[in-house]
Amino acid sequence: MVSGYSTMINQRLKSTRALLEQAAEATLPDWAHLATQAQLLEFAKGAEIFAAGVWHPYIYVVRQGVVKLSYLNEQGQEWIKAFVGAGEIFACPRTLIAQQTTDYFAISLNASQLEQLPYAELQALTERYPVWQKAVRGLLQNHIIKKDQRERELLTMSAEQRYRLFLQQYPDLIGQIQLRDLAQYLGITPEALSRIRKRVQTSPSASL
Repeated sequence: MVSGYSTMINQRLKSTRALLEQAAEATLPDWAHLATQAQLLEFAKGAEIFAAGVWHPYIYVVRQGVVKLSYLNEQGQEWIKAFVGAGEIFACPRTLIAQQTTDYFAISLNASQLEQLPYAELQALTERYPVWQKAVRGLLQNHIIKKDQRERELLTMSAEQRYRLFLQQYPDLIGQIQLRDLAQYLGITPEALSRIRKRVQTSPSASL
């Protein structure tokens, strides 16, 4: 039985365990129980992981691939809030914290593999183990920092500065994201992005 649990944990929670134990700065107990509630899911390119307006109380960790998180307005115009790559986590705080339905879409940009965890199970572990509280708190703090950084970039940086920063922070994602999506993430047109890319190629070491 122990061997079976170990295999299940390694299969379903490989990336999740690495991420949470890094946040906790400690070994976390009771992975066997969590493994029975988790799922390892695969999505094809362009597949919808979840839509806006649904009840979806889950946390995802990307094992491979890239996930796009985006809003759609009433006219069908898309606003990309984030890209999530391998080893990163995403969830809808509106659902987990405010008990409301999701307000954005999660789309698999390429063939991806995700580890899905019910948030209720994580909450149960935080009630039993203080070290799990530290792990989840660390993930939430990281999410807040990223959200604050994203807002600062949009409010204070030029489009070229945002592009250069993206190249620095997410070099592995560039080849996996369509230029149209990257332009939407930066808040500019594809034509404007094309001009910026040419300038960056000419002067790659310019400061932010």
